Amino acid sequence: MNRACEFLRECGAFMLLTVNDGKPEGRPFGAVTEIDGDFYISSGAGKPVFEQLKKNGSVQLVALKHGTRDWVRVSGIAEECDSLQKKEQMLKDCPNLLKYHASADDAAFHIFRITVTRAELHTIDGVISV
Repeated sequence: MNRACEFLRECGAFMLLTVNDGKPEGRPFGAVTEIDGDFYISSGAGKPVFEQLKKNGSVQLVALKHGTRDWVRVSGIAEECDSLQKKEQMLKDCPNLLKYHASADDAAFHIFRITVTRAELHTIDGVISV
């Protein structure tokens, strides 16, 4: 798994920033996985974040590791993915999502593939492009 994705998962929660009417909007997220080199997040249909991702796929994921000054920033482009196989993998990798979606074919369960354009891990030793 990509080092940036591992870091996000280790943090347990991260901020997802989207674009809303030309302005940044952020909220905490807790589920991310990597499949075939791309990151995946999920959103329920009808949520503001879902609509923002559909309208403008520019995103950033940012997380600070608790008890450290280590943090990561991942920039990319999100687009909806309808693959049942990838939805099943997302549920397997992020079982906390099963509290909200009983199965991959749940009509309210949507995933977005994030094509990473830039990823930086900031540590006490400096900045690492990952």
